[in-house]
Amino acid sequence: MAKKKKKQKPKQGHPARLQGDVVSIERAKVKRGLDALAPQFTRWLEAQHGDSELAPMVLAAVGETLSYYAEAIELRGVTDFDPPQLFTVLNATIDFEEAEDPDDDSGELRELVFTAWTVYLDFLRENDLWRGDPAGLEWLLETINSDDPFSEHSETKLLDVPESAEDALAEISQMQVLKMGLVLLTWATTTGHEYWNAGPGPKYLSQAADAVRGLFSKGIDTPSRQYAASVVLSALEAAGALDTTTGAVPEHGKNARALLASGGVATYESKYTYLKAVLDLLLAQPEQSAGESLEAWGLSNLWLLKAIDGEAQPVAEERSEAFSEAGWAGAHQRMDLLRSLGLVSPGGTYDIPGVVRLALTDLDEDAQEQELDQAAEDQTAADPFGFSLDEEEEPKRLKRTEPYQGKVLQLKLTLREAKPPIWRRVLVPADLNLADLHDIIQISFDWSDSHLHQFYGKNYKVSYGPQNPHMKSDIDESTVKLSKLFKQAKDRLAYAYDFGDDWRIGIEVEDVLKSDDGQLPRCIGGRRMGPLEDSGGALNWNEMVEELKNEQPLTMMQDVVPEDYALEPGEDFDPAVFSIEEINENLDAEF
Repeated sequence: MAKKKKKQKPKQGHPARLQGDVVSIERAKVKRGLDALAPQFTRWLEAQHGDSELAPMVLAAVGETLSYYAEAIELRGVTDFDPPQLFTVLNATIDFEEAEDPDDDSGELRELVFTAWTVYLDFLRENDLWRGDPAGLEWLLETINSDDPFSEHSETKLLDVPESAEDALAEISQMQVLKMGLVLLTWATTTGHEYWNAGPGPKYLSQAADAVRGLFSKGIDTPSRQYAASVVLSALEAAGALDTTTGAVPEHGKNARALLASGGVATYESKYTYLKAVLDLLLAQPEQSAGESLEAWGLSNLWLLKAIDGEAQPVAEERSEAFSEAGWAGAHQRMDLLRSLGLVSPGGTYDIPGVVRLALTDLDEDAQEQELDQAAEDQTAADPFGFSLDEEEEPKRLKRTEPYQGKVLQLKLTLREAKPPIWRRVLVPADLNLADLHDIIQISFDWSDSHLHQFYGKNYKVSYGPQNPHMKSDIDESTVKLSKLFKQAKDRLAYAYDFGDDWRIGIEVEDVLKSDDGQLPRCIGGRRMGPLEDSGGALNWNEMVEELKNEQPLTMMQDVVPEDYALEPGEDFDPAVFSIEEINENLDAEF
């Protein structure tokens, strides 16, 4: 499976450095989005509540908390975000602010934030501006207007949690999810080798699910068992008990012995870290979900939050009109799976064991921070089971051992809508593939490969991209050689990078040449520096360059330029700078 590429840090000599404090990219995007809505919101507030003067205060509260969300989680837009994750950020932000002033127990901040969000969500709903799942919006409104499950002022007393590591270890040791973990750890490092085939394909996960089939409750269907097996394997990887990157097949990780042992501090830490990893993966938003499954996920998470506070959801309660029948049934199905794993207690309500409550609420914060820090050091950076918790640096590409003798493509790479024009001319061996061309483009425009990308054929009828759970492509780009797509002059391909800023590059074959003794691939021409990433797209970049040309204050630039781009003393910012030597040096290092 293709590994994620580690972000490259800006080079110290880059010409695009600015002085002074900067606003984060995420905050700038939130501000621009809310500024665009402000006039309509003010008119709506006056019409609905007769008080337009509240508009700045409401938008300020929404903007501040939405900025925290954007800095922690990728924000699709100020009218399209993930409700359950936003709710988590709201509470975390409030808890942090209240911790700064422990003597203030008025709860005014919580009331202010939740009231502002209630007004803003009503505005989105009534003006048909919400771009996400309608059920998610209703869920968020209902949740922030109900008793806050995280509130320290709740009259409901938290249920008991384990009082010692020994008690917690005893609880975890009785849970089905640990038994599954121990079985799959042994299976993955022995019998599972037969099905590995250089990666965890469908047959591998199917066999893994069969290995623990007897540990599931009756009624758990095959897809759910395979999903649970993939989560368990990923959690073993995250906890450092399973290592899938060192050898050709999965092996025991450095924490495997502790996880398999029956007692001791190291055993408790490894088992607790594993439990936390399982919960993190199960509670994470499902990828590329249909509306019903996303609704089911949010609703089941809400029931878990209620259980934390001792207000367990009755299993037989009638469906709320705020949720669809499919979402309601899906939430019960998810809870059945959690119950089968031992993460939800048996009975007429969706209650949770004390150690699960402990893990979800982080009551022993200092101890858990140490455990998670240790887990982060132990776990491998990339997750082969599709639940990656970190990034891994792409292995260095092997150099050619013999001079290249095949055809060479002379390509012109032109950034669409850039004024003045920004382009590169490169010579590329025809035996490379589209994934290689992606790397060449990134280096040629001095970008860091920190966003999604895709290639498109004629009239956008076919797409080529990496194997990535966040985006579907028709064809895996690493399987397509350039010689298949580029046969003669005038052949073309389109490339898109960062679907937020929407950088688009036209790729055109100018000539098909014989190889020479020069460096390949190499840049032989171009104009102007590549735009800074996250600067808002080509049109926004054009405006920034115009500001600089007119010697106006770089207000827009200061909003989007990363802190790493601060000017060194004596440096100038010159968007006309272009260095073939620097590009070729980086191409040589990569290829």
